[in-house]
Amino acid sequence: MSLNPLFPFMPTIVPNIVQALVVATAFALLCAKPLHKQPLPFYAVFIAASALTFVPAVKDATVVRIMASAYTGVAFYLLVMFAGALPRKWEVTRKLLSIRSELSILAGFIILAHSARVIFMVPVSFMPVWSNIWGDAAPYMLAATSFVGVPLLICFLVPWITSFKRVRRRMKGTTWKKVQRLAYPFMALLVAQGMLLAVAHALYVGPTSEDFATYVITGCLYATLGIVYAALKFYGVLQRKRK
Repeated sequence: MSLNPLFPFMPTIVPNIVQALVVATAFALLCAKPLHKQPLPFYAVFIAASALTFVPAVKDATVVRIMASAYTGVAFYLLVMFAGALPRKWEVTRKLLSIRSELSILAGFIILAHSARVIFMVPVSFMPVWSNIWGDAAPYMLAATSFVGVPLLICFLVPWITSFKRVRRRMKGTTWKKVQRLAYPFMALLVAQGMLLAVAHALYVGPTSEDFATYVITGCLYATLGIVYAALKFYGVLQRKRK
């Protein structure tokens, strides 16, 4: 199992989630105004890119991978989550908050397509063949795929559907706010799955593989993101209480 960087020229030591975060952040900051004013063309482009991931002839094309990789979807969601945790006096925070719903919808198209491609792994993860495929990494892949993956999918789908303005307008404000609270278990599960997948792949390739260090870095990065996010939210709560 060899790593396939989002960018062909990028060294494999740079985790794909880092590459995706750079792309997602640049896109969000540069396209904030047009995305907020006219989101439909952006939706159409990302839907098309996500659909192409089902076409074997083009699914590994660099443009398709950059736009519709699961890493890109996760990166968009990380921006959405951190936008609600970073200080609002920062210009970058205000920019991200202005397109929070739009970024969530774009990420949803990508993650929905990814989920459709890998959902078969849930029942397979409980079969004996799973251990034959993954070896020592099997328990971690089982946890990432089923025990974390299924609740994560639920926590993703419900808020994502309510991100669409037509759906949101038909909901009571209190109901919508309750649904949006799923974002917190979603973030926790997202970090947990990222760490579990990194550990599983590190065990699978082994310490002698050139990709081993990348998986270790990826796992540590997800853990760091989770800790920083929790710290920012806790700091925000303390600041509001002081006021």
